[in-house]
Amino acid sequence: MEKDSYITSEPFSAESIKNILTTNFVGRNLFFFDSLPTTMDVADEQAALGAPEGTVILANEQTAGRGRFDRKWVVKKDTSIATSIILRPSPDVVTKLHMICSLAVAFSIEKTSGLSPEIKWPNDVLVNKKKISGILLTANHFLNGHGYVNVGIGINVNQQTKDLIDITPPATSINEAIGYSVPRLGVFCYLMEGLERYYLEVGRGKNLLDTWRSYLGTLGKAIRVQWRREDMAGFVEEGYAEDVDDQGRLILRLSDGSR
Repeated sequence: MEKDSYITSEPFSAESIKNILTTNFVGRNLFFFDSLPTTMDVADEQAALGAPEGTVILANEQTAGRGRFDRKWVVKKDTSIATSIILRPSPDVVTKLHMICSLAVAFSIEKTSGLSPEIKWPNDVLVNKKKISGILLTANHFLNGHGYVNVGIGINVNQQTKDLIDITPPATSINEAIGYSVPRLGVFCYLMEGLERYYLEVGRGKNLLDTWRSYLGTLGKAIRVQWRREDMAGFVEEGYAEDVDDQGRLILRLSDGSR
């Protein structure tokens, strides 16, 4: 179908998604649930059963979702995108997945709302300096050596201000930013299209660094970075966010001039 068909008010359902989705493999094996504790757990279960690459778990409501640093990502019914995608990337592509996924989210928001999102390093997506999307990537390996990455993505679509007050850090939605609701069907299908396109481009050797860098709102600012790894718990660096390297790692200029 024509891409314009993504902007549609059809019901948000597995059937309507399958009717208009134009991807080749991402989202073609789709599990749609009215309510789940978290899409991530179901994706892990399906991967263990041998689900093909591009399998997508999608929930209309998520009651116990999780984000980075064990933050909660709860999704009220009929308001948001809560999804997990099973990918089996090569080692070269694994290191670029945070770029691929955050660019796909930005693409879907731009196409359905006209907003200009920015990326907060490494992969949060913001609108008007407030978080509109979160991405969680977990790499897993089976005993047979075949691994996968569980890509969890949440996008705030039609929440209103009252739904976002208690979220930390400050959050927004497409609805709040533009003043009216948008069909989740379009947001989801553009997300799948962007994810597949960027994923395949990187697999063919395309460098997305300059494109990703152009969305980074973190660069050029004085920032504070706190490590959450167990071996570096509580370790903090403060400096000027000067650039990112070819793997997307942040380069800080410290007060003593070192990088």
